[in-house]
Amino acid sequence: MNRKKGYFFRHDELTGNEHVVLFHDGSVLLQGDRYLWPAVTLQELELQDCHSLLIGSFENRDCVALTLSDEHLSCLDVVKQTPRQLLLSRGLHDFTLVGQANQLLNWQLSHRFCGHCGGRTSPHDHERSLVCPACKLHFYPRINPCVIVLVSRGRQLLLARHNKAGSSYFSCLAGFMEAGETPEETVAREVREEVGIEIDNIRYVKSQSWPFPSQLMLGFFAEYKSGEIQVDGHEIAEAHWYEPDQLPLSPAAGISVAGQLIELFLQRS
Repeated sequence: MNRKKGYFFRHDELTGNEHVVLFHDGSVLLQGDRYLWPAVTLQELELQDCHSLLIGSFENRDCVALTLSDEHLSCLDVVKQTPRQLLLSRGLHDFTLVGQANQLLNWQLSHRFCGHCGGRTSPHDHERSLVCPACKLHFYPRINPCVIVLVSRGRQLLLARHNKAGSSYFSCLAGFMEAGETPEETVAREVREEVGIEIDNIRYVKSQSWPFPSQLMLGFFAEYKSGEIQVDGHEIAEAHWYEPDQLPLSPAAGISVAGQLIELFLQRS
């Protein structure tokens, strides 16, 4: 990026040619059906004390993002969507930029103060980091690795429904990596904890950024080894083996790595 001052900018430091992604209270602000706003919007809102975050580029133009206050929101005619709603309505291609913006803004919000001494952090001049002026610690955007696995038994797929309100989709099993684990060890542990079976032949397939708010999903295939399904009742409400031609409602391949794993397995079976 051809910038003199790194990744954080006041509105008067922008060139006026940028795309802008706006958020409020965790939701994306749309102008009609467009999520990219012109840079002149920031000048009109007079955001002198607000820093925009450089996200990346789109159509050869820099993209910045920031979160608006209630006061600034009242000045705009907007439609609000959560990032997840935008993903479902637009698909991964349109969501990539908004997802990255959501992840970085969440990082900025959650690191306003130093976790070591409690001092207020400041934007670094040249890096995408926040710095504590008192103890000089740097805080970089955090990425949380997770695993997601499609377990098979012959031609059958193991799919589960999460135990949360309104959950109707059956998907692959997933979970966060713990300190000291390899991804493969996490896969085996999560399957054992959530549905009570043992697996083997664990093999990596693909990954996906999942900015809700900052996950990196590592996708695997694995094969059933032994045991009977016994759901934990805490995270998983129900889980079953399904024949390829009798699958329940499950994620679409164009949206999530879970759907892509299912589609890949069906193509190969």
